Amino acid sequence: MNRPWLEVLTVFVVSCLLVVGCTSESKGPIEPKENQETTTLKVIYHDSELFYKQYGDWFTTLNNQIQFEVLSDADIYKDMGDKTKEEVYAAFIREEQPDILILDAHQFKNQINDGILTELDSLSTRDNYNLDGFVPGLVDQLREIGGGGLYGLTPSFSSKAIFYNKDLFKKNGIELPSDGMSWYDIIELARRFPTEGDKQTRVYGYSGGDVYEAPIDLVTLTDQMSRADGLSIVNTDKMQVTIDTDAWKKVIQTAIKADQSGAIFNSMDELFTRGTKEEFYDSQPFLMGRSAMHIGSVTSLALMDHFKNDLNNYVPFELGIAAGPVDPLDPTSTYVTPGDIFAINIASVHQDAAWEFIKYVCGEDYARASSESNELLLGQKLLLSRSGYMTDYEGISLEPLS
Repeated sequence: MNRPWLEVLTVFVVSCLLVVGCTSESKGPIEPKENQETTTLKVIYHDSELFYKQYGDWFTTLNNQIQFEVLSDADIYKDMGDKTKEEVYAAFIREEQPDILILDAHQFKNQINDGILTELDSLSTRDNYNLDGFVPGLVDQLREIGGGGLYGLTPSFSSKAIFYNKDLFKKNGIELPSDGMSWYDIIELARRFPTEGDKQTRVYGYSGGDVYEAPIDLVTLTDQMSRADGLSIVNTDKMQVTIDTDAWKKVIQTAIKADQSGAIFNSMDELFTRGTKEEFYDSQPFLMGRSAMHIGSVTSLALMDHFKNDLNNYVPFELGIAAGPVDPLDPTSTYVTPGDIFAINIASVHQDAAWEFIKYVCGEDYARASSESNELLLGQKLLLSRSGYMTDYEGISLEPLS
């Protein structure tokens, strides 16, 4: 094969998810609002077509008095000169003056610091908008970014959980993973699996990767462990290097021991870069039943379905999912990453119309409709931020991911 199967399968499977999502129709009766003056909202988003498929078409069908002009920010960084990305984006906003900004967490924080976003607490209080129906911790996380104020909302989030092979645990007489496990717990459990055998027969206690598995090196493992523990190399408030602390020493020492234990899939000699479809599948220890645990997302489930249906010699196993990895100092909560964050330009003359749109895409009606046609979300590793929707995948509970 001339192209690596890793690339081929990524494009094929995720594209299939997106195509199905783009052609799905909403269910249930629609009642458009008539005889109202039309308002056009300027929206900043990276992909105009995706905006309409994922958000705009749903809303305008119900609210035909509000239309959108989508401005793409996908190409604004091509000729940056000596400017930073933050400076280029800020100049783009000043020039275009959008009504609605759709941001990632980093952009969201920058726009709050620049003082260009409308605070949403007063609007939600005015309209009795329910903020209690979001998955636990998500609104709090947005408030934390805003220094206590709420400047944006998101209809979706991404998260990961501990995927495990129940059959391997039972075969080796090892207790199953449980919700609230830290990286230290995961590694301790992984080291209880035998390490004998060649690469075709041996079992790993843990293999890295989300959708695709690759050998996990020491630096990557240390980074993942430190992130789960909420550690950073520099304390930005005091501008001090913090790596010389007991917490960091524990992470590094644990990662080194794990790397040397033989229980973790970490041999770079087994990294798949190019080959046949069969060779690619053979390089995936969790998929092929040769790894007890790995960290996965909701998209992992969809792709595992595709892989096992594409394999002639696939041996099925019982899959389990547990919430984690967690910060050992806060074992009851797992970290989630906001999806698209919707915010209103403080200079917008269409504040109320913009708020109506945000209320919809971050509300129950949108969650209900998109949960019935969720391929677009799956293709982006996203779950709905409203509790009670998109709760399972093919009968497998998604609760550990939320």
